[in-house]
Amino acid sequence: MKIINLDNASNTRMRKYVIKIYKNLLYDKYISNPSSFHYLGRHSKYYIEKSRKEISKLINCKSSEIIFTSSGTEANNLIIRSVINNYKIKYIITSKLEHLSVLETIKIFNNRINIIYIGNDKLGNLNLNQLNFILKSKTNYKYNILVSIMAINNEIGNINNIKFIGLLCKKYNSLFHSDFIQFIGHYKVNVKKIYCHFFSASAHKFYGPLGIGFIYKKEGYNLKKYITGGSQEYQIRSGTENLYGIFCIYYALKLCYKNYIKEKRRILLLKKYTIKLLNKNIINVKYNGLSNNLKKSVYNILSIRLPVKDDLLHIKLDLMNIIVSTGSSCYSNNKKSYVLKNILNRYIYNNTTSLRISLGIYNNKSDIYIFVRKLKKILLC
Repeated sequence: MKIINLDNASNTRMRKYVIKIYKNLLYDKYISNPSSFHYLGRHSKYYIEKSRKEISKLINCKSSEIIFTSSGTEANNLIIRSVINNYKIKYIITSKLEHLSVLETIKIFNNRINIIYIGNDKLGNLNLNQLNFILKSKTNYKYNILVSIMAINNEIGNINNIKFIGLLCKKYNSLFHSDFIQFIGHYKVNVKKIYCHFFSASAHKFYGPLGIGFIYKKEGYNLKKYITGGSQEYQIRSGTENLYGIFCIYYALKLCYKNYIKEKRRILLLKKYTIKLLNKNIINVKYNGLSNNLKKSVYNILSIRLPVKDDLLHIKLDLMNIIVSTGSSCYSNNKKSYVLKNILNRYIYNNTTSLRISLGIYNNKSDIYIFVRKLKKILLC
């Protein structure tokens, strides 16, 4: 039977053309260690620098502002750890809805710095008035404050006002890092139009290979390595580069930009169809956060809440070849969602079941129809 993958926020299938590029590199007999000074090394280094240059063109920055990593998680770790140590950060301002690679990294430093969590309402809207008040009260600490707020929430799909947050950070001389992992590839990024010092990206969220990500680092704002043993990536990230992944992340992002309007429109229509079908067939279905608001949430994520308590619901769907998730894949080992815990009241949280449906370019209406039909069948049993 066909497997219907509705968990594209965890991982997207590589595009055929990106696979072709990957294969061609694998069979290139001149590929060697990019740090070697002989011809084979220079030939390999060319692919890395070409990718860096082309990505920088896509997001309108300098090539020296792109640093390749193994993943978005590593990118978030490197940025936060390095900024805290390099800039002698006294305060970190974040939210309790961030990815674990941000929250758990920040907690490591809780004996050295002050961690401030801005509030959110029951729909996951962040309290930006509170952020403004906190930054205003800490204006004596120039560049000793780091704000870390994600662009799009990976569970409920809420789009945060990154441009406004950036302007607040600029006004109060604070450093701003944003987790762009669910944003880049789904929306076009122009760093000249946002005031952001650092952001992170990961290829497998936009139809590229696993195991490769990158950091945008604004010129003039330095990062220090936390993996030592080499001078790769402007002496910021030691280790032999993943040349295959680096070249393919460029092509994956390029194709997202090229097909942006067409693919966004198609997936948005599919999300509308999913909401319509769920409302028609599933009694008392609700939506978490702003995920059913087509203007205030990302077009590919829908978080639904069902009026039953069934911790095995996603497994039952899995046995029917329907792949969905209960939240972020980083804590999917039967752990409950801390994001939903923070936006729902205790009774609703403990007596309902939530699923995250995330759509991609390889999904169609038939996938949604089968999913809703099988979900209805499970709920009626």
